Amino acid sequence: MKLVEDLLASVAAVDCPVKRVCVGLHWTVVESRYVGVAHTCKTNTKVEIEHSGSLAGRGALELAERLRSWKPLEASLGVAALNSLIEPAGDPGNVFDVVLQSVQGKTVTIIGRFPDNERIGRAAARAFFLEMEPQASELPPYACEEVIPESDLVVITASALINKTLPRLLELSSRAWAVVLGPSTPMNDVLIRHGADILAGIRVTDPDALVESVMQGVKGFKRLAGIEPLTRTAA
Repeated sequence: MKLVEDLLASVAAVDCPVKRVCVGLHWTVVESRYVGVAHTCKTNTKVEIEHSGSLAGRGALELAERLRSWKPLEASLGVAALNSLIEPAGDPGNVFDVVLQSVQGKTVTIIGRFPDNERIGRAAARAFFLEMEPQASELPPYACEEVIPESDLVVITASALINKTLPRLLELSSRAWAVVLGPSTPMNDVLIRHGADILAGIRVTDPDALVESVMQGVKGFKRLAGIEPLTRTAA
C-alpha cells in the first residue's frame, strides 16, 4: 500500500529507541523521539500484541512497521509508533471551527462519529455520516462509494489509516476539500501528497498526564489530558 510505505519511508532516517508504550482501552501511546497517539482498534476476539511486555527499548521504526499489519491492534501500535517519530507541526486550533464556517450551502460527508457532527449536519445543505456500526441516520462504510463523489467537503477519521481504508477514501475525495483528523493523524506532508487538504491532529504537551488519562480509560478526545489540537493546511 503506497500510502503506508510512503509514511514509513518519511521517518526511516529518524529512528530511535522507544521509551514507553501504553496500550489503553481506547488509545495507544508510544513515546520515542516525540509522543505518538493512535486510536486503539480492537476486535471481538482475544488478542495479544506481539512481543508484549518487551516493546520499550525496541526501535520505533520496528514498531511503526506494524502499520502494515491487518490485525487492528498491531496496526494501532504501528500508527502510534509512526507518530512518535514525526514532529507534530501545525497551528493550534480546533478544525471543526473551520469546517462549520465552510459547510454553509454545501454537501458534506463525515466518516467517524465526532461530537460536532450534529452541528455540522444542521449547518450543511446535505450531510452524510458514515460509521462502522451505524446508528439512527448514519450510513454504513460502503456508502462512501456513492456519497463522497457527491460531496464538497469530506471529513475522515484518521483511524481509517489503521483499517487500511484511508487511501480509497482520499481517492474518492479528489474533487472535494478533504480533512483528515483525530489523534491518529500523522502530522507531516505525506497525507497531503496523497490528497488531504487539511490535517487535524495533536501535539502532546504533557506525556505523563496523557498516559494517566489513557490508563484510566478516558475515551473522548476532548477529555484527554496533556494534548493540544493542531491543524496543518496544504500549501
